[in-house]
Amino acid sequence: MFTNHERSLAASAWNSTSARLSRDSFLPFASCRLCLLPARDPVSCTHGDIFCRECALSNILAQKKEIKRLEKTKENEDREAEEERNRGEEEAKVRAVQEFEKIQMGLEAKLGGASSGKKIVGREDGKILVEEEAVDGKRGEKRKFELDEDELLRIAREERNKARKAIDDEKVWLRHNSVCHRASDTH
Repeated sequence: MFTNHERSLAASAWNSTSARLSRDSFLPFASCRLCLLPARDPVSCTHGDIFCRECALSNILAQKKEIKRLEKTKENEDREAEEERNRGEEEAKVRAVQEFEKIQMGLEAKLGGASSGKKIVGREDGKILVEEEAVDGKRGEKRKFELDEDELLRIAREERNKARKAIDDEKVWLRHNSVCHRASDTH
């Protein structure tokens, strides 16, 4: 299958789009497909290709070695990816714990982003108290409410994802600055 452009290139190079294969282009009968010599101690595969027994065995062994090498490489990559994911989880947990400790010390922390207007204000009887600006938009008016366990789990997931994203953003920023710093040092 040639495109029109490829066909025109072929016509300009060979002055025709077909080629004749001479007798020299074919392997002699009973030649090994691997070493291209007449087969010694020939064996055949299910498709009818003929190989020297020695060539076939050495090829199979080489393929097995390559498969084992690729499997080890894949295992190493999977292990490294798992370790990286675990490190990221640990960093996110540490950051979430630090934010929680800030809340427990009395520092305020916002829930759901800066625009949501929700702040954790304390604990009472084992429940977390959240303060939210009034819905009708009156400034200065706030209401307090308690969160149930499902809401806390959802918020914890959101906070963990935010912590992971913040860590990833910091890493990207640090990489970018180190690259820029190295580039400025070379000039």
